[in-house]
Amino acid sequence: QKLIQHHHVEIVVEVPVPMTQEEIVHVPMIMQQERITQQHVEIMVEVPVPMIQEEIVHVPKIMQQERIQQQLVEVVVEVPVPMVQEEIVHVPMIMQQPRHRHIEVEMIVDVHVPHTQEEIVHVPKIIQKERISQQ
Repeated sequence: QKLIQHHHVEIVVEVPVPMTQEEIVHVPMIMQQERITQQHVEIMVEVPVPMIQEEIVHVPKIMQQERIQQQLVEVVVEVPVPMVQEEIVHVPMIMQQPRHRHIEVEMIVDVHVPHTQEEIVHVPKIIQKERISQQ
C-alpha cells in the first residue's frame, strides 16, 4: 500500500483592511435675501393753478352832514346821513332767430333721349299735263 502523508502548512497573508477616515467639510449655506431694484419713473401731473380775478367794486360814499333842529332848547346833534348813488345798467336782450341751413345735394338722373333715324322714302313726282278734250 501507498502511504499518504499530510503536512500542515501555515501561510500568513496580509490582506489590506479598508480604514475609514473622517473629514470636516464646510458647505456654504444658502440664504435668501430680498433684492430691491430701482427704476426711474417720470410722471407728469397736471396741477390746477388757482386763478385770481380782480374786480373793481364801487362802494357808495357816506357823507356826513350837520343837521340843526330847533327845539325849546337849542341842541346841536350830528347825525350821519348815508348817501346812495344809483346806476342804470343796460343789459343786452337775447333774441332767438331761426337759422337756415343750405345743403348742396348732387343727384344723378338718367334721362331718356329719343334717337332719330333717317330713312329715304321715294315719292312719285306728279307732273301736270293739259288735256285737250274733243267735242
